[in-house]
Amino acid sequence: MRKFNSILTAVILVLFIIHGFLGALNMIDIAVVITKYMAWVMVALIAVHVVLSCILTAQALKTWKVTGAPYFRENTLFWARRISGIAVMLLLAFHVLAFRSISSGTFTLGFFGGFQLATNILLVISIAVHVITNVKPMLISFGVRSLKPRAGDILFFLSILLVLFIIGFIVYYLRWNTI
Repeated sequence: MRKFNSILTAVILVLFIIHGFLGALNMIDIAVVITKYMAWVMVALIAVHVVLSCILTAQALKTWKVTGAPYFRENTLFWARRISGIAVMLLLAFHVLAFRSISSGTFTLGFFGGFQLATNILLVISIAVHVITNVKPMLISFGVRSLKPRAGDILFFLSILLVLFIIGFIVYYLRWNTI
């Protein structure tokens, strides 16, 4: 189950990068690319990921109960992963609501104010925390033993993408509020 969840996570990460990059291009008004279908596929995969993660978390909690040794301080990374995942789920709901306006069967842009900007920036930040705290176990599950040679490159690439996503939201907000 862990291996399947790792593969699923890698697919979600690739779709997230593509969706975020194309979405940023849309919001900045560089290109018009519809990512709706990819986004819904990603939502379905995320739902499966959430179910699997909840099962794995329940197994860990059951083990901690049996052994009587939860080691909360030693497992802060474990809890950071779970809490950031919950934050992603909550903020993802706001993201979907901000970009899913349909009127008479036609896609239209919904209002994008300060609240929408704040929740979407928080979504990007919580995804960053979730990805950064989970990338090591995912790579280990794929057999990558040493992260040092590529860790800097991976973090740099992800940082540039996440900043681009935030810039896209800010530009979109400014365009909405100056029209």
